[in-house]
Amino acid sequence: MSAVPVAMEWLAGGALGATLALITNPIWAWLFRRTPQGDRWDRHEAPLPELARDLAGAHGGYAMILTRSHKAVFTTARAETLPVYQGTKLIHPGLQELAEAAWREDEIQARRMSFTDLGPVADAEVRATRLADSYVLLTVTDLTETMRSRQIRHDFIANIGHELRTPVTAVELIGSALAAGAEDPATVRHFARRLAQESHRLARLTEDMMALAKAQDQDSSRFAEVSVRDVLAEAAARHRTTGEEAEIDVTVQADPRLTVFGDKDALVTAVDNLVANAIAYSPPGRPVAVTGAQTSGEIAISVTDQGIGIEPADQERVFERFYRTDRARSRRTGGTGLGLAIVRNTVSGHGGRVSVKSEVGEGSTFTIWLPRRVLGEGP
Repeated sequence: MSAVPVAMEWLAGGALGATLALITNPIWAWLFRRTPQGDRWDRHEAPLPELARDLAGAHGGYAMILTRSHKAVFTTARAETLPVYQGTKLIHPGLQELAEAAWREDEIQARRMSFTDLGPVADAEVRATRLADSYVLLTVTDLTETMRSRQIRHDFIANIGHELRTPVTAVELIGSALAAGAEDPATVRHFARRLAQESHRLARLTEDMMALAKAQDQDSSRFAEVSVRDVLAEAAARHRTTGEEAEIDVTVQADPRLTVFGDKDALVTAVDNLVANAIAYSPPGRPVAVTGAQTSGEIAISVTDQGIGIEPADQERVFERFYRTDRARSRRTGGTGLGLAIVRNTVSGHGGRVSVKSEVGEGSTFTIWLPRRVLGEGP
């Protein structure tokens, strides 16, 4: 065989190979194409419709598209953060079960589920939707914050019911006792005093609930430049009589130039609650100091007493609604258990924070930290 025909045969074979490569390479690349997240497709899987990807992306949260073998071929950015994969395979039993139900029933599966192993998601609505014969779209709608808020509201209503039931029942009993002892002046006087105490307790609880509601829904339209010293002086003045009766001297000290941007009435109420607690939990003769000072970037408003102090375990919880470290003392002093919750919510609404330092038997210092502002500066 001459060299020319052989060469021609080689050239023809090479041309045919190149032509086949041009045709087949895009096909293989399509069969093994990757998602934006880099997941490789199984060549036996059907192509992922753009509509399916759009549906998953439109969820805006935790969404993934799964094959029959639970391989994730598309995930949203948030879904990638869930600790539910081994490589690209979904391994979470609960989510797998829902996906299997979608394959089996061929209809949308929706369940409310609670988790202890899904990262930041504790409660969610999970939906699995079969996409033709090839995929399942799995979405996880995070309800953690919604459920937490619902539980807080439920607990608050339950606590309110409990707190109201005590004085209301007392008023009913006292009314009956007054009617029965109407002919005895001493009995009437005794129960009249009790009736006044319980009425005051009801009024205080109502006022604190209204103050808490206001603190939780801070209206920034009421904010203005406020003198820190004026806030402290007004709060302390509300307790002048109480302090004198308990032989407790309440002193106020603050630079008159210090100001904050906020709601004066709300801030006075917050400091008022701290002063009331300081007096209530201090023995007679122990002073209470209310101070305002400038730190590097904040205004620190502190109320310091030399009272009974707070146990370390209680210091983490004293700002919870209706939490009391000493229920017997709270009943005697008329405390509602809402005062420190009002403080925390008010301060938070002003862009600040509140802290406590305390030693049992030595006293406590509650400090409100607010953004610093000097007279003449802008907000």
